[in-house]
Amino acid sequence: MAEEFVPRETDPRVPSSARLYHYYLTSEPIFDSDAVFAEKMFELVPWADEWAHHNRKFLRRAITFMAEQGIRQFLDIGSGLPTGGNTHDVIRDIAPEAKVVYVDLDLEAVDRAHELLAAQDALDSTAVIEGDLRAPGHILDHPETNRLLDFSQPIGLLIVSVLPFLSDEDDPATIIARLRDRLPADSYLAMTHASMSEADPAILDKLIEANTMYKQSADPITSRSRAEFTAFFTGFELVEPGVVYAPDWRPDAEGTVDPQDPARRCNFAAIGRKPTTADQGS
Repeated sequence: MAEEFVPRETDPRVPSSARLYHYYLTSEPIFDSDAVFAEKMFELVPWADEWAHHNRKFLRRAITFMAEQGIRQFLDIGSGLPTGGNTHDVIRDIAPEAKVVYVDLDLEAVDRAHELLAAQDALDSTAVIEGDLRAPGHILDHPETNRLLDFSQPIGLLIVSVLPFLSDEDDPATIIARLRDRLPADSYLAMTHASMSEADPAILDKLIEANTMYKQSADPITSRSRAEFTAFFTGFELVEPGVVYAPDWRPDAEGTVDPQDPARRCNFAAIGRKPTTADQGS
């Protein structure tokens, strides 16, 4: 039986992480509250949009890497509002037969994604469901998940810029472990995580203020260290180059690393592979 999941109603008066992320990427507000909040954020952290684009570019590189390893089915948890470079857009350029299941807590994101997929006539191979990373059983046992994903074959699990919105009380390590245990061997997990632990000391006060500001949103932020982020990959084999800053994970020509970019050191990224039994015994 699927784990109980309680949907969250959309409140246009309170910004959500999905809608703010969308604004950082596109400058398109869904509600006035999102624009007001985001512009205040830009006053504190003028490069918030660059941070968001680092996430988006890592997502594209992660999907491409997984596709090169033969992955043809993807579970994208915390997928956000649809914008350029969605998971199904990236993978279909490489493998048109691939299957994708999107998951988001924000009903606005789910509704918009469903409309987009319907307009693209993509619902036979792509689905979007309302769900919460805090309730992994609901996601894994959802009829749409099981319609599209074959859990006897490797899966690409994407959790990009989601973990910061889980508090320590939510026990994210146990949540990731539950997902890991349901994944087939040779599956991959790609994650990013906002962090202040290695930020330039000159901007630390602004980051702390921005972190505090997110308490006024629907999704407060918990910043974690490199070691804390690395621990979430327990049971996975980290793919080279391991845990690095998001723009440093196998950058391509489009994502040339700028060491002076203040956003660079505020976002960890990594990909892990779930080993086979033979791997574990060797």
